[in-house]
Amino acid sequence: MNKKAIKKLRRKFIITAMASFLGVMLLMSATIYFINVHTTMRQISKTLDYISDNNGLVAPDEVQMTKLAVPADFTHEKKSYIEELFEDLFNTGIDSEEFLHSVRYFAVIYDTDNQPVLTLTNHISRISDQQAENYATKVLESGDETGSVEDFKFKVKHNDTNSVVVCMDVSSQMANVRRVGNIALFIMLAGTLLSYIFIRLISRKMIKPEIKAAEQQKQFITNAGHELKTPLSVIRANTELEMMMHGEDEWNNSTMNQVDRMTGLINDLVLIARSEEKEDVKELCEIDVSKTVTDVADTFSSVAEKNGIALNKDVPDGVVMRVMEEHIRQLTSLLVDNAIKYCDEGGAVSVQLAQKGKGIRISVSNNYAKGEHEDYSRFFERFYRQDKSHNIDKGGYGIGLSIADSIVRKYRGKIDVSWKDGEIFFTCLLK
Repeated sequence: MNKKAIKKLRRKFIITAMASFLGVMLLMSATIYFINVHTTMRQISKTLDYISDNNGLVAPDEVQMTKLAVPADFTHEKKSYIEELFEDLFNTGIDSEEFLHSVRYFAVIYDTDNQPVLTLTNHISRISDQQAENYATKVLESGDETGSVEDFKFKVKHNDTNSVVVCMDVSSQMANVRRVGNIALFIMLAGTLLSYIFIRLISRKMIKPEIKAAEQQKQFITNAGHELKTPLSVIRANTELEMMMHGEDEWNNSTMNQVDRMTGLINDLVLIARSEEKEDVKELCEIDVSKTVTDVADTFSSVAEKNGIALNKDVPDGVVMRVMEEHIRQLTSLLVDNAIKYCDEGGAVSVQLAQKGKGIRISVSNNYAKGEHEDYSRFFERFYRQDKSHNIDKGGYGIGLSIADSIVRKYRGKIDVSWKDGEIFFTCLLK
């Protein structure tokens, strides 16, 4: 894995880690918020139920003041252990007398003709009796037994002898709900930011050994390539001398063929190592891609003719792009050479070029009847041979398409391979 691939993998790791962390934080924050909303509304509902059940009262000593017929006691229904535990954990109980006296509410009691007979505003200072009756009338006209009106939650209870409208001021409770929501949101955002910084620092430290190993591997390939060229040159020179002295035979011809293959393999390995280096943007310039592709295709005309293959070109004039000319030459050469090598006997190779915005599309196709069941997902792997039966006879080392892929990726492009009706297509999009 090269340095660029390692950095790309690091970015993917950071994105995946942050997406996972953000998802968990969002789930936790939403859970906290909605539990807070639920418990708050539950406590409000239970408080309204309690007050309405007791005709607008919260304590027994208020009976003398109101002169109302109220239940014999103000005790609550018996709760299960789970309900008591829930109330203790989330503070939704209303058994505390101090809590009941702290509730801000007003109540209006109506007779059977819906005429107000008693207005209780002693538990709220900002609402007068007249305002309380106006609110209560609006509530009765709505026909709802529970709901909201401005900053109040209301509950209507109809008895045999009267109707009770209780309106509870919930502005402080709603403010607490918003406060918890804002705190959860702030913690989520702050936690995400801190995690991003932490993950970037840690991941940078983690990939340093991998980058160093990739650099060493690339340096080794380059150095080994240069070192291997010397013994190959000696073998070539000795073989040529032997051929001059004793004439050619199958043994020295085989040696020369293997020397040529090894030399080509070494050159391609060094080329891969260099292709992964970042190019200087100053070397990019706008070139006539049409002329370059045409020139490269023409150099293969004799090779194609020798193999009985037709070479067709569909290259319009005026296709330009800001690119290194050497990259276009190398990319086209690799694709056309590959197409000729694996084209069916008597088939045809087609080279097409098109302008795509500021980029270009190069497509090279050839007849390949055996391609229906090939594993095209592996074609750009190094040293992968799509035709193991005769790849050695046709030359090549299974790295040409890998080099083509490296060139295309330099321009944030994409290279695809497909097969249809006995023809294989290699399409490169450079941006």
